[in-house]
Amino acid sequence: MTTSIFGNDGVYLTKGSVIYPIRETTVSLEQEILSFTVRDRIAYVDIQFEFNNPENMNRTLSVGFQAPSAGGDVSNSLSNLNQIKDFTIVQNERILPYALKVSECEDCELNDPGDLHFSQFERGVFVFLFEITFKPGLNRINHSYSFPASNNVAIDQFYNYILTTGAKWAGGMIKHLTINIDMGPNQYFYVSDIFGQAAEWSMIGTGKVTDDRFTLVDKGDNRMVRVLSGQLQIKVTDFKPAENLEFGIVSQYSFNIWPLYYNQIRSGEIISIGDMTLSMEYTKEELRLLRNTIYAQHGYAFNSSDLNEYFSQFSWYMPDPNLKMEAIMLTEQENKFVSRILVEEKR
Repeated sequence: MTTSIFGNDGVYLTKGSVIYPIRETTVSLEQEILSFTVRDRIAYVDIQFEFNNPENMNRTLSVGFQAPSAGGDVSNSLSNLNQIKDFTIVQNERILPYALKVSECEDCELNDPGDLHFSQFERGVFVFLFEITFKPGLNRINHSYSFPASNNVAIDQFYNYILTTGAKWAGGMIKHLTINIDMGPNQYFYVSDIFGQAAEWSMIGTGKVTDDRFTLVDKGDNRMVRVLSGQLQIKVTDFKPAENLEFGIVSQYSFNIWPLYYNQIRSGEIISIGDMTLSMEYTKEELRLLRNTIYAQHGYAFNSSDLNEYFSQFSWYMPDPNLKMEAIMLTEQENKFVSRILVEEKR
C-alpha cells in the first residue's frame, strides 16, 4: 500500500519580490537597496531600485510583484488572504496604481481574486500588477510594504525575500546589492549565506557577525548575527542570485539554540532557557546559570570569574563593561522567569 502523509508543522505566510514572467533583455538592474525592519513579528520592507534603460526611447513594461499564498498549518481562509500590507510603488515622486491579481504559479495566467481558491496543499501566488515607463538612462523606483513572520516547529520566526527574479533583468544580475536587516535591539538571528566570498558583511551599530553556522535540511547554510543595537549590512557587486534570501530568529527566548548547541545541551554541558518555564528539575548551580543567562543575553559583564568563563564560550556573548545591572530592562516574561528561579534557588 502506498500513502501520502502531510506533516503540518509550520505556518508559512508569505515572501515577496519583483517578478518577470519573461526575461527582460534591455533594462538592467543597476542597484537594489533592500531594507528590512522587524518589530513585533512584522517585517517592514523598503526597496530602492535603480534600473538602466540604454535605449534612446521610453520603454513601458508590465511588472508584477509576487507574494505566494500562505501554506503549511493554515486554514483555507488564511490561504486565500493576501498577507502583504500597505504595498506602495513610487516613481519620480508619484505613487503608481496597481491591480491585485492571482495565479497558480509564477509564470501562469493571471486571474482576478476570487477566480482561484488556494489551500495549504494547493498554493498560489498573489500578484500586484503595475506598469512602469523606463525613460532613457537611470530610473529610480521605490517599493514599500509589510508582511508577518512565518514559523514552524524548529524556528520561532523567519522572513523570506525572492532574490532570484533579479537575474531575469538584462545581464542576469544585480550589479550593486545592499541588504540592511534591523531585527531590533538585543537579538541573535540567522541570515542565509548565499552571497559568496566577495560579499561584505558588517554591523552598523553594536554587534558582530559570529563564526556560528546554523544549518537545517530545508534552510541551507546560514550565518549567525549578534546585535545589541543597530543593524546588519550586506554588500555585494555583480550578484547573480541563484537562491532566495531568508533570515529569522530560531528561539524567541534563548540564544543557546539547537542544532547549534544541541550536543552540549543534550549532555548537560550548557543550559538552555527553552520556553521560559521550569519544566524539569535543576540543581542549584544550574538554576544560577539559567538565571544569569538572562542577563548575559542583555550583555552584562559579570564580576564572578566562573560566570565570565562560562558565558565567554558563546559567540553571542558581548559583555558591556559599562552596563549596570539596574540599567537592564527585562521584559515582563523575563522578570517572571527570574523570580521563579529565585524561589527555586531558595527552596
